[in-house]
Amino acid sequence: MPTSNDRGRGQTLAERLNRLFARVRWTDAHGRQREYSTAEVAKAVTEDPSHQTTLSRSYLAMLRNGSHTNPTLSVLEGLAKFFDDRRPSGSSTITIESLVAQENAEDELLRQQLISHQVRVIAMRAGAMTPPMREQLLKMMEILDQDGSHDSSTGG
Repeated sequence: MPTSNDRGRGQTLAERLNRLFARVRWTDAHGRQREYSTAEVAKAVTEDPSHQTTLSRSYLAMLRNGSHTNPTLSVLEGLAKFFDDRRPSGSSTITIESLVAQENAEDELLRQQLISHQVRVIAMRAGAMTPPMREQLLKMMEILDQDGSHDSSTGG
């Protein structure tokens, strides 16, 4: 099962959609796990009374094969709702953002830095501070950087 860490990382919309089709399944009368077909998903999205989105099987197939790459927000909402309503319990929520998110370099750097327990503890403590206290902390860190005490190779 994919983790939130692989969500969106360098994948196209078609790849993310196809991963959802593979991951979100239904159980048939014999207890076998089955993938939803493109036609079933398109029909369910169109028939969902909670939104006005209509989605044809052929358009969804073009999104899945990558020949169409820029669906409307309403199509993304319908797809996200369909898969989120049927996702395996305990798995991460399926949102519009998870369908379209392209991870940027800053997000990746932050994720890598937060692997360190020490960095997470510092971030949690800073998050509990008042804005003036955080400003003081940033000033102290600048002084440490100027003194040459900052060593980016230690991650703890």
